[in-house]
Amino acid sequence: MIKLVAAVRRRPGMTRAEYTEYTEYTEKVHGGIALANKLTVRKYVQNHVLDGAYGAIGDVGYQVTLPRDSVTELYFDDPSSMGQTFADPYARDVVGPDAVNFSDQPAALGLLVEESEAEAPRPAGGMVKVLHFLKAADGAAPEVFHSGLLGAYEDVLADPSGPARYLRGHQWNRALPGDGMAAYFGSTSEQPSYDAYSALWFDEADALTGFRAWQQALAGHAEKHGALLKPSLSFFLLTREVVIFDDLADGGTAA
Repeated sequence: MIKLVAAVRRRPGMTRAEYTEYTEYTEKVHGGIALANKLTVRKYVQNHVLDGAYGAIGDVGYQVTLPRDSVTELYFDDPSSMGQTFADPYARDVVGPDAVNFSDQPAALGLLVEESEAEAPRPAGGMVKVLHFLKAADGAAPEVFHSGLLGAYEDVLADPSGPARYLRGHQWNRALPGDGMAAYFGSTSEQPSYDAYSALWFDEADALTGFRAWQQALAGHAEKHGALLKPSLSFFLLTREVVIFDDLADGGTAA
């Protein structure tokens, strides 16, 4: 199972408030277009951004990171089935062009990932989903980065008195080779590439407090074992998750 992710920002000339009101369009109309002909997509999730933070104090490198208003997650069985969808006229001529109504397409950030899920309770309605996009530190080999970060995550999860007490669900997404089909989403700008992202679910009242505790715990791990992340380009988004359809729930699995 693979997942194609697109982090987008609202179309030019649209305020944040207008985009928030427009989410009904992205859910009902754009989502409805995808639902009418699923092609080879097994699951389609929209994550509407409530808040977020970019970069690190004292490092201006984050200024190349564009703010995001929504993150789309599309699940496929394999690269071949994904290719079938994006070669289909319905995706090319119907689904794709509709995005201009709400998305700044040249600024899209595409990422192709393999998802794995830690042992944690399944998220439930009313929760906040935090998407933490991770950029490896300069010079960090991919295997060192992924094994080190997963080790840090496991250390944090193993302590029930720490940030793990806030977590209601957790998911790790490792980037696969490729540009994440950036051209399909309309991207023409040079965005930083990302090595992984995690999805963390919290109760709404604990979302920011819980994530900040999680973030601090990971930073403490880095002090002990060496820096793996590039803070200036890593960022996180607090989102509201909307599942447009899920054909994995009946026997399939994304893990």
